[in-house]
Amino acid sequence: MIRVAPALAFLALALLPFVLPDPFLLHLMTSVAIAAILALGLQFLLGISGQLSLGQAAFYGVGAYGSALMTGAGVPFLVAVPLAAMAAGASSLILIPVTRLRGPYLAVATLGFSIAAYLVIKNEEWLTGGSLGLMGISRPTLFGLRLRDPAHVYWLCAGLAALVWLGLCRLADSRFGRAAHAIRQDEDAARASGLRVTLIKTQCFVVSAVISGLAGALFAHHIRYLGPADFSFWKSVEVLIMVVIGGVGSAAGAVLGAAVVVLLPEWLRLIGDYRLLVFGATVVVLMLFGSGGLAGLWGAIRRPRGAAP
Repeated sequence: MIRVAPALAFLALALLPFVLPDPFLLHLMTSVAIAAILALGLQFLLGISGQLSLGQAAFYGVGAYGSALMTGAGVPFLVAVPLAAMAAGASSLILIPVTRLRGPYLAVATLGFSIAAYLVIKNEEWLTGGSLGLMGISRPTLFGLRLRDPAHVYWLCAGLAALVWLGLCRLADSRFGRAAHAIRQDEDAARASGLRVTLIKTQCFVVSAVISGLAGALFAHHIRYLGPADFSFWKSVEVLIMVVIGGVGSAAGAVLGAAVVVLLPEWLRLIGDYRLLVFGATVVVLMLFGSGGLAGLWGAIRRPRGAAP
């Protein structure tokens, strides 16, 4: 049975270009869709398996540069994007040894991987363009049709975000998802129950990296310019903020968090240099809702008074 609220949300997003045809607004909403895919990747890793990664920027960068370089070499867009996403997933296999770590130790290990990837992007000029970056990246192309209309690019990115959201929801409810959730609850008990903990945690890393790589590939063809600053450590922190603001463990929360992190700074540009101060204060206020984030707040509003949480 299709839930009414998600169905209405998907319909509203599909009709958005007809309601708000302004190219800049469509650019922002496309950026939200790409950020939502990126946040969903970390949400699956953190919210389902309980692994805190600060290396999402590295997988994001692999997907972005991989797709940009492949399309520049003549590979079709529809082939380059999935290949770039798979390349990001393959790069996550480097982290197999660190999946045995827990908590802050895992976060620091993935942070080191993110910093190493950033240095490669910045210093290997023959491949990535170095500090100058890559320019003139091709527009998205579907079946020979180059997408020049901002509405078409928005529909592409929003549609893929919806598919990722639906796929992760199904995966979370599957046997694999329940096993990953058991590991999050108590890793030792899950291992004692016969679960192959290291294998499942590695698979979660690969799934998360593939999703992040997909977001990176879409970002490259949407912005059409890549620079090292887009894939620094702070990008990983930004993704973590999206997940925490939206609510850890909630797919819908990841989308809400992405919308807040992308749109709020743009709206705050009217107040000039104070926008970052106000944005930081807003994040602090949102954290008062607890680990449930915006998704938890919405659930509390819908819950009948006196009902158990």
